[in-house]
Amino acid sequence: MHIPDGFLSPAVAVVGFIISAIFLAVAVRKVGKRLDERMVPLMALLTALFFAAQMMNYPVVGGTTAHLLGGAVLGIVLGPWAGCISMTVILVLQCFLFADGGITALGANILTMGIVGVFVPFLIYSALSKLSKGRCAVVWLAVGAFLGDVLAAIVAGILLGLSTPVFQYGLEIAVPAMALHHSVIGAAEAVITVAVVLTLVRVRPEIMSLSPSMRSLVRVSGAPSKE
Repeated sequence: MHIPDGFLSPAVAVVGFIISAIFLAVAVRKVGKRLDERMVPLMALLTALFFAAQMMNYPVVGGTTAHLLGGAVLGIVLGPWAGCISMTVILVLQCFLFADGGITALGANILTMGIVGVFVPFLIYSALSKLSKGRCAVVWLAVGAFLGDVLAAIVAGILLGLSTPVFQYGLEIAVPAMALHHSVIGAAEAVITVAVVLTLVRVRPEIMSLSPSMRSLVRVSGAPSKE
């Protein structure tokens, strides 16, 4: 899903930077006030985990790539604002150290993966968990992860399609291609999200109980909580 340099029109690239900058400014302020310091090691661990996971990718349309995202785990476990910062760190490091994603497209990549890919799973999981009163939490984790991945890909396809003729394919090709490939990736994303979250709940319930999104799942699992 990383968009390289030269694939976006200047207008689309600038809009991506503006939206991402606004979200990151808010994220830094909120995380500075609200993030429990006991969550910081977990934040670092998950950032490193999905940094590595995203390095395994394959080409899709016109040079863009498909890969696991990790936005669902980051957004749901850490909260969307901290998750947004974690994903941004991943994208910046990949961009400057490995040329995975272009510098001029960095704002767009943060928009698709660090904002859409993080906030959508969190909002879906939170809404469905609230409606079901905490029941079927594992199902909602999977649903949120799948939809977050696919919607992030669709937004990437829209940005690419709007960048013609800089990008060679229009919306009618870019969007379906990104959505199709990430529907498959999204299924794997759902499985991995559930596996990672349930493992964390079992191994570190005292840390997971610090996350508002995870407290009900920790209680349902029967794992002891040590706040």
